[in-house]
Amino acid sequence: MQLAATELYTEQEAFFNCAFLAALANGNSIIHGVKAAPKFAVFADYLRELGATVSINKEQWEIKGVNFKCGKNLNLDWVGDDFPHQKRNKKIIESLLSGDPFYCEEKNFIKNSLARELLTFGAELNLEQDGPDENDEFARRMARIQGLKNERKWICSMQPVPSLFARDRFIAGDVTQAAFLALAASLMPNSDITIKAVNLDASRVGIFGAFKRFGADIEIVARHERGNDFWGDLRVKTAKELAGKRLGADILSACIDEIPLLVVLASFAEGETILKLPPWSIAFCKPILSILYKNLKLAGIECGLYEDGFILRGKSEIEGEGFDCENNPIIGMALKVLNAKAKNKNDVIGIESAENLYPGGLELENRHSVS
Repeated sequence: MQLAATELYTEQEAFFNCAFLAALANGNSIIHGVKAAPKFAVFADYLRELGATVSINKEQWEIKGVNFKCGKNLNLDWVGDDFPHQKRNKKIIESLLSGDPFYCEEKNFIKNSLARELLTFGAELNLEQDGPDENDEFARRMARIQGLKNERKWICSMQPVPSLFARDRFIAGDVTQAAFLALAASLMPNSDITIKAVNLDASRVGIFGAFKRFGADIEIVARHERGNDFWGDLRVKTAKELAGKRLGADILSACIDEIPLLVVLASFAEGETILKLPPWSIAFCKPILSILYKNLKLAGIECGLYEDGFILRGKSEIEGEGFDCENNPIIGMALKVLNAKAKNKNDVIGIESAENLYPGGLELENRHSVS
């Protein structure tokens, strides 16, 4: 079984950040090549409520901004509040609207699309790493001797922004959808697909590096760069041999959204896999891992939950039925592949949640190219 040709939806979080800043900017911004998921229409209405003019012509969005002439106490629920980067982004936007400077320090500056968009729209923002060189063994030893923490950190600072400038923009394809296609291609026999125009921002592509650690055959065959943006094409072939790995918090912090997909790949890896969650993600991930645990048990896979992670032992072939994603779309995507490997005729229970998130983008058929 191979994959149907389909277009990646535009990366939602990055698009929302871009469109929001365009709505605040002075002038007309155009966002090209938009493959809009259903939530984009709701967000367009939100921008109109701010006073922006939003015109949509097929895959082109033109947004006439309000030059900050909008209410200061905006509803920012769209930013989210589950992860540190969402809390940071909300504070950045609040500083942006109030005209105050912004400053923060983080060990891992995960998902930095808002910072990159602010730079693109003309904000005076500085994003840099500070601390000892991680490759300097002498510095690490001296820090241990002196009892000092030898940690690098990200520093983000922004001066008050009097105005944002309209821009022409392109936001690349959704990483989570691309990861679903890469997972399916890795596990389906005789696969050789190219997934085009994938977002390759370093803070978003951790899932592909994690896949490769298990032995997935993924390579970047085309890479594009424009300003602060990076995107490209991924070629994925059937994995010849998958091996279980121990993945720590540093790796998983860059692919929290895609952990269900990672768990399903590990379910077919020889040997033991241990996932150790970042502390800040435990409350969010534990319910997800609990659902995955129940479904993997149905597939006959040895697995277990522990305080800050997950452990499993993969197997090459599985059986089982009645998989239930409990209306979690990303779990639904992962279980769709597990269900296909088990050769079940019935769909995953609750798969509608995933199909509503990516309408038509989760088909598993007899075609080769993904664009």
